[in-house]
Amino acid sequence: MFDYKLQVFLSVAMRLSFSKAAEDLHITQPAITRHIKLLEEHFNQKLFERKGNSIALTKAGDLLVVHSKRLKSLHEALQFDMNALIDKTAGELRISASTTIAQYVLPMVLADFRKKYPKIKISLNSDNTEKVEQNLLQQNAEIGFIEGQSKNRELAYHEFLRDEIVLVVAKGHSLYNAKAITSKNLQSLPMILREKGSGTLEFISNALKAIGIPMTALQVEIHLGSSESIKSYLKDRQSVAFLSVNSVLDELASGDLGIVDVENFSIERPFNIIFKHGHQSSLSQLFLQFIQHHYNINL
Repeated sequence: MFDYKLQVFLSVAMRLSFSKAAEDLHITQPAITRHIKLLEEHFNQKLFERKGNSIALTKAGDLLVVHSKRLKSLHEALQFDMNALIDKTAGELRISASTTIAQYVLPMVLADFRKKYPKIKISLNSDNTEKVEQNLLQQNAEIGFIEGQSKNRELAYHEFLRDEIVLVVAKGHSLYNAKAITSKNLQSLPMILREKGSGTLEFISNALKAIGIPMTALQVEIHLGSSESIKSYLKDRQSVAFLSVNSVLDELASGDLGIVDVENFSIERPFNIIFKHGHQSSLSQLFLQFIQHHYNINL
C-alpha cells in the first residue's frame, strides 16, 4: 500500500493548506500536522515554510513531491497489474455520465476496458450533471462522470480530462469562415442552448456572466436536450450554438460545422469523475485504476 504519510504530504503540497488537505482526506488537521512532522523528522528537513497566513514548499518539499508522485504511480501500476492476474474480475459496474461525456468520451474507454475484462458487465446511464450526482447519492450508480461545477460534500470529485466549449455554425452560415466576432455580437445572434441542469449550460452561463453578459441578454431560440439535436438544428444555417469541442470533432473534420472565434473570450472546463466517499466496490476501484492509466492521471 502507498505510504499514507506520503499521501498526506501530497495532499498538503497540492492544496498548500493543512485544513483543506484534512477535509480532502477526512481526517483532523492535527493528524495532518503529525504526519508531516514524522516525514520531516525522517528526512531531517523542513518540507513547508510559512509565509504569513499561507504555506509554501521548501526545496526539500519540491523534491519530495517529484519522488512521491513517481512512487505513487509505480504503486498504482503494480496494483493494477496484480489485479489483472486475479480471475475474479466479474460482476456488474454501473456508471452514470453527463450526456457529452457519455456520448463522445467514454465509449472508447469502455471498449478498451471490456477487452481487458470481458467478464465485467457495464451499464452506462446518460443524464445531465444534476441527475448523475443524484444517481450516485441514491446508489443507482457506483461511478459518475460530469461536466458541471457543483460540489456535494458526500461526493469526491477528480478531474480526468480538459474540455473546451466553442461557438459553432453550420457550413453555409454567414459566419462560416468569418473573422472573429466581438462578445457584444453574441447578443444579436439566434442562439441554441442546452437544457437547464446541463453542465454545459452552467459553464456557458458563468463564462458569459464574467464578461458582463447575462443569459437574459442572449437571443435564445430554443433549449435542446443533447448535442446531437443542437447539431441537427444548426442546419437551418441561421443559428449559432456553444458546444463541447469533443462533440463536434467529426463535423469539424468534414467541414459540416465551423468554429467562430470570439475576441478575448474562451470557455475551458474540467471533466470530472465522481464517486461517494467510502463507497468504492472492488470493481469500481479497478475501473478507477484503469482510468488513471488511460489518462495518465492521479485520482
